[in-house]
Amino acid sequence: MQHLLTIGAVGSHEWLYFAKELDKDSQKIFKPSGRKWPLNVALKNYPDLVQSVNEASRGYQEYETNARLLQSTVATMREQQKQVAERKQRQVHLQQLLDRWPSYAEWQTLQNYLEKATSFDLTIDEQYQALVVERERNAKALAEAQAAVATVQETLDQTGEFRFYQANQEKLAPLFEQLNEQQKQVQLLGLQETQSAQLAGEKAQLVAQYQWQADELPNPLTDEQRTQLEQAEIEINEATTTSQVLTKQLADLEAQLATQNAAVSQVEPQETPLNNGRLSQLSMLIGAVVFMIGFFLPGVLKGIVVVGLAALGYGGYKTWLNKQTAQGQPAQKEAWQQALAKLDVLQAEKQTKAAALQTQQARLQTMHEQSATLLGQAGYETAMPISQVIGMQHALSRMTQLATTLKRQQAANQTLEAALNTYWDAFDFARDWVGPLQGSHEENLAQVSQFKARITQLTQDLAQSNESYRYYQQQVSRLTATIQKQEAAQTALLAKANLTTAAELANCVANEQQRRANEQRQADLKRQLATDLPALQASDSQEQLRQQAAQITEQVASLTDQLQEQQQVVAQLRVTQAQLVDNDRYQQQRQLQLQEQAKITDLAQEWLAKQLAVDWIQATLKAASQERFPRLLEKATQYFAILTQNRYIKINFDETLMTVLRADQVLFEVGELSQGTAEQLYIALRFAFAEEVADVVSLPLLIDDGFVNFDDQRQVAVWTLLQKLSEANQVIYLTANPRAKDYFEADHWLNLAEVGIEHDS
Repeated sequence: MQHLLTIGAVGSHEWLYFAKELDKDSQKIFKPSGRKWPLNVALKNYPDLVQSVNEASRGYQEYETNARLLQSTVATMREQQKQVAERKQRQVHLQQLLDRWPSYAEWQTLQNYLEKATSFDLTIDEQYQALVVERERNAKALAEAQAAVATVQETLDQTGEFRFYQANQEKLAPLFEQLNEQQKQVQLLGLQETQSAQLAGEKAQLVAQYQWQADELPNPLTDEQRTQLEQAEIEINEATTTSQVLTKQLADLEAQLATQNAAVSQVEPQETPLNNGRLSQLSMLIGAVVFMIGFFLPGVLKGIVVVGLAALGYGGYKTWLNKQTAQGQPAQKEAWQQALAKLDVLQAEKQTKAAALQTQQARLQTMHEQSATLLGQAGYETAMPISQVIGMQHALSRMTQLATTLKRQQAANQTLEAALNTYWDAFDFARDWVGPLQGSHEENLAQVSQFKARITQLTQDLAQSNESYRYYQQQVSRLTATIQKQEAAQTALLAKANLTTAAELANCVANEQQRRANEQRQADLKRQLATDLPALQASDSQEQLRQQAAQITEQVASLTDQLQEQQQVVAQLRVTQAQLVDNDRYQQQRQLQLQEQAKITDLAQEWLAKQLAVDWIQATLKAASQERFPRLLEKATQYFAILTQNRYIKINFDETLMTVLRADQVLFEVGELSQGTAEQLYIALRFAFAEEVADVVSLPLLIDDGFVNFDDQRQVAVWTLLQKLSEANQVIYLTANPRAKDYFEADHWLNLAEVGIEHDS
C-alpha cells in the first residue's frame, strides 16, 4: 500500500515517516500499560495529592461549610444570570417581532390575496395582440383591394345578378365557401334519419316480442340485483331438488316401516302366565301332602293316596312342560328384539328425514319470498319466473341502448336541421336571385348550387376579359380568407382562456400584472421577515406581542434585582472564605494540586495532539488511496496504455506487489521493466492521481524535462497525453528538446531565452 501512496500522494512517504515519529513521541508521554512515562506517573500520583489536600482542609469545618455555601450560591447566581440572559434575548426577539409586525400584516394580506387569485397566461395576450396588428394591416389592404375592384367594375357592363353579387360579396362569399360543408350535412342528415328509422323498427320489434308497453318498460336489473336473482334461482333449484329427494326417501321409509311392522308381529313370542310355575309347584305340594295323609289313613280312606299321586303327577308334568317352553323362547325373543331395534332405527330415520324435509320446505318458502321481494323491488311481477326475468335483461339493455341512441340521433338531427335552416335563411336577402328556399334540403341545396355556379361563371368570364379585375378579386378573396382565419384564431385564443371579448382579455391581463406585482412584493417581504415569519404566524395579534413584551420586561427587572442581591451574597461569602484560608500546609498542598493539574492537562493535550495528527495523516492517506483507488487505477491503466502505445494493457495491484500485463498476456513485476517503461508507469500513476483528486484540489502539473530517458515514440506518446490532460489541468512543461515545439500549438509554448532577451532589453 505504501508504494502506491508514495506514487499517488505527493510526499506520502515523508508523511508516513512523520506519523510514525509522532506516534513514538506520544508513547514517550503516555502508554496505557506504562509506568515510567510522565503522564502515567502524574495520573498515578494525583489521587494521593488530592487526598493530602483533603486532609489539610479537613480541620477547617467552617471553611468547608462556607465553601459549600459559596459553591451553591455561585451556582444559583449563574442560573439567575442565565435566566436574565434568556429573558433579555426573548425581550429583544419580541421587540423585533413588534417592529416587523406591519410588514407581516402586509405579507399576510398579500398571502390571502394570492391564495384566492388565479394566474393568467400572458402569452395568450401577446399572441392576441399580434393577431390584432396583423388583422388591421390585412383589413386595410382588403379595403384598398375592394376599392380597386369597385373602380374596375364601374367601367364594365354587368348583369343585374352579377351586380347584386358584387354589392353583397362580403355576405355571399362566406356562404358560398360553406356550401360544400352544407352538402355534407344534408347527406349526413339523410343517413342519420335512415339509421333512426332502423333503430325505431328494432325497438318496436322487441316491444312486440316481449309484449311490453312502449312507454312502461321494466327496469333493467343492476349487476347486484342480477347477481342476487341468479344466486336465488340456483339456491331455489338446489332446495327443490333436495326436497324431492327427501320426499322420495320418506316414501321408501314408509314402505320399509310397514314391512318391518309385519316382521315384528311374526316373531313376537307368546306370553306365559306368571302363575304356571307356581301352580305346578302347588299341585306337587298338595299331591305330596294328600299322598302322605292317605298313606297313614286306614281302609278305604287309603284311596286318597291315588288323588295325591295324581296331583303329584300333574304338578311334575306341568313343571316339565314349563321347562320345555322356557328352553324354546330365547331364540325367538332375540329375533323379536332385533326386529324391534331395526324398527326403531327406521322410525328415527323417518323422523330425521321428515324434519329435514320440513326445514328444506321452510327454506324453499323463504327463498321464494326473498326472490319475490327482489322482483318487486326491481319492478317486476313477483310471480314471474326468475329465469324469464334474467332472460329478458339483454333485450331490456338493448332497448335502453336503442332509446339512448334514438334520443341522441334525434338531438343531432334537430341540430343539423336548425343549422341547415339557419343557412337557408341567410340567403333571404338574395331571394330575388336564388329563389325561395322553402323546399326540402336537397331542393334548397340545388337552388343555391345553381346560383353559385352562375356567379362563378360570370366571375370567370369577367376575370378573363379584365386582368386587373381578376388580380384584385383574388386579392379580395385571399385577404378575406386571411382575416377570417385571424378572427377565428382570436376567438380560439379567447376560448382557450375561457373568455369571449377583448375587454375581458384586457381585464385578465391587468389582473395578472397586479397579481405578479403582489407576488413579487410578497416574496420580498418573506425574505425580509426571514426566520421571524414562523414566530409571527404563531402570534394571534400585535397586541398579544405587546403583552408578552411587557411581561418579559417585568421578569427581566425582577430577575436583575434578585441577581444583584445574589452577587452581594457571593461577594460576602468570598471575603469570608479568604479569611478562613490561612493555613500554610493547605495552601502549599493546594498549590501543588493546581500545578499537578496543569501538568496533567499539558501532557494530555500534547499526547492527544500527536495522536490526532497520526489519525489525521492516516485517514488522509487512506482517502487518497483506498477510496479513490479503483478509479485511479483505471485511469492509470488507460494512460499507461497510451504511453506504451498499447504494449501494456493492464496494471494489477495488491498490498504487497504491483504488476503490469503486456498485450501478449505476459505478466511483469515493476522491477522487471526497463527504465523507460518504469518511468512511463510512474508518470501514468502521477497523472491519474492529479486528475482523480481534481474535485478536491486542482493540482497543476509541473514537469521539468521529465522525459529525457524516453525514445522518440515514447516522447510523442507522453506529449499526446499532456495535451489531453491540459483540457482539465494546468500543465507547465519545461524542456530543452526542440522537437517538442512541433507537437504543441504556437500559442501554447514560450521560448524562455527569447523572453529573457526581451525582458533585459
